[in-house]
Amino acid sequence: MKLLKSKKAEGYITPCVLIIVFVAIFSIIFTYSASVSKVKLMRENTKVVLDSFVTQNSTEIYNSIKQGNDYTEVIDAEEFRTSLISFCTLEIDDGMLYSIDADGQELFRISEPTLGFREANELELVVNYTITIPMWFAGNEFPAVSIPIEVTSILTEKF
Repeated sequence: MKLLKSKKAEGYITPCVLIIVFVAIFSIIFTYSASVSKVKLMRENTKVVLDSFVTQNSTEIYNSIKQGNDYTEVIDAEEFRTSLISFCTLEIDDGMLYSIDADGQELFRISEPTLGFREANELELVVNYTITIPMWFAGNEFPAVSIPIEVTSILTEKF
């Protein structure tokens, strides 16, 4: 058995520094991917709710098509907003919609979604809102990231 001459542990400094750097990079990548995942999930949920909303209102829209025009005058935006809140389990406060985790910490918030026609009174509905994700890294809060989102839904005939 060979005894070590130096017991200062100088050989462990480089591996420790490399491990800390690797963990920091991995943590940043994980935080970024979690944020991207939240945005994609909210966009997909909005698309599901908007498609459901168009399907529920298809009778009125179909009657408009039967009249020979691609024309719808009024869409109930409050009904869509209520469906979105219940489907995504969002909380309402000061005109913003919040997603809260089990510990009561904010996951993200979205501005009041606006529902409208892509072109005046045509059958292409569009929802616009801004999703804001608070960024936390190493126990510190960084400026939140705001991403504008636009989701469209079109009623198409299947003949």
